[in-house]
Amino acid sequence: MGSEERLERFEIRKYIDIVVASAEEGVAKPDRRIFEIALTRTGCMPEEAAMVGDRLDNDIVPANELGMYTIWIKQGNWIYATPKEKLEYPDWIIENLKELEELVE
Repeated sequence: MGSEERLERFEIRKYIDIVVASAEEGVAKPDRRIFEIALTRTGCMPEEAAMVGDRLDNDIVPANELGMYTIWIKQGNWIYATPKEKLEYPDWIIENLKELEELVE
């Protein structure tokens, strides 16, 4: 199941302007190009965009480096991770995608 389908299943796709996923773009995170692709496609400045991801190293750190808002979903293998460095700290922490809906409303 692709990223857009998962977002539809959780009924939050309607809140997201564009979905850019590394698997679908062929650019592996933490390569910053994946984030730059998303910013270019949306016409957003980093401070106008949010990265939602479940890994501190691949998702939160590069987005923080670019100046994006960051939302960490504590799930999967990374549920017990703990931010240690400044760039690993997200702006928000959620437990599941349903909480994302509450955050953006």
